[in-house]
Amino acid sequence: MINQNPYYFIDTHAHLDMLKKMTPDDAVMQSQKEGVKYIINPGSSLSGSIKSCEYSAIFENVYSAIGVHPHDAEDFDSKTLYEMEKLIKENSKKIVAVGETGFDYFRNLSPKKAQEKAFASQVELALKYRLPVIIHDRDAHEDTLELLKKYSVKTSGNDALKAVIHCFSGSTDFALKCLELGFFISFTGVITFPNAKELAQTVKEVPLERIFLETDAPFLAPQEKRGQENYPGFVKYIAEKIATIKGLQISEVAQVTSDNAHNFFRIRRDN
Repeated sequence: MINQNPYYFIDTHAHLDMLKKMTPDDAVMQSQKEGVKYIINPGSSLSGSIKSCEYSAIFENVYSAIGVHPHDAEDFDSKTLYEMEKLIKENSKKIVAVGETGFDYFRNLSPKKAQEKAFASQVELALKYRLPVIIHDRDAHEDTLELLKKYSVKTSGNDALKAVIHCFSGSTDFALKCLELGFFISFTGVITFPNAKELAQTVKEVPLERIFLETDAPFLAPQEKRGQENYPGFVKYIAEKIATIKGLQISEVAQVTSDNAHNFFRIRRDN
C-alpha cells in the first residue's frame, strides 16, 4: 500500500550499501510505501562513497554524501582526498554533504592523530565546496567540539560551517553546545530504547527546528523492530517517539524535520 499521508519523512542517514537482507532497490521502494520521500546515503570509505554516488545516480530520491569514517582514517591520504574532490565535481547535483567523518574513541580502530587529520581534511573539503558535514562522534565530545570550533570561528555568512551531529549519543549539555555553534542534531532509533531516558530528555530540550531524522540503517533498528535489519522505512518510529516526547503530532514532526533537511542539505522540493 502506498503512503496516503499528507506528510513525508526524510531519512538523512542510511547505508544502503550495507544492507544484507534487502537489496537497495527493495529498500528504496518499500521505504517510499512507508512515507519516506528522500534518503541520504553517506559514504564511510572511499569505496562506499563511490557506491553512494552510484545509488544516487540510479534512484531519483536518493542523495549521497561522501566521507571516510574514523575507523578508516589511518588509510586516509592525499590520494583519498583527490578522489573525493573528483567525486564532488562529477556528481555535484546529487552530493549533498561530506561525511560521515569525525572521531570514534569507543573502538579506536585508527590512531587519534590519524582521525584528527582525516576529520580536519574533510571539514576543509566541505567548506571549499560549501557543503555541510555529517559528523560521527562517539565518546569524543570534547575533541569534536574543539575541532569544529576552530573552523566555526574562521567562517561566516555563506561560507559558515554547516554540520550535523549524526546518531547523537551525547548529553544535553553537549547538544546545547552544538546548537550554540549553529549545528543540527540527528536522532536514530536509539531514542526508542527503554534505557534511553537521558537521550529522551535531550530530545525534549533540542528545538524541533534543529532536528533531523535518521535510521543509520542497517544498524540500530527502533525498539518496535529490534532484531530486524533496519532500513529507511523504519524512520517513522523515530518520528513517533519524538512526537510523543514533545507532545506533538507526528505530522508536525515529519513536516518540520523534512523542511530542516531540505534547507540544510539543499534537497530539491517536488511540487
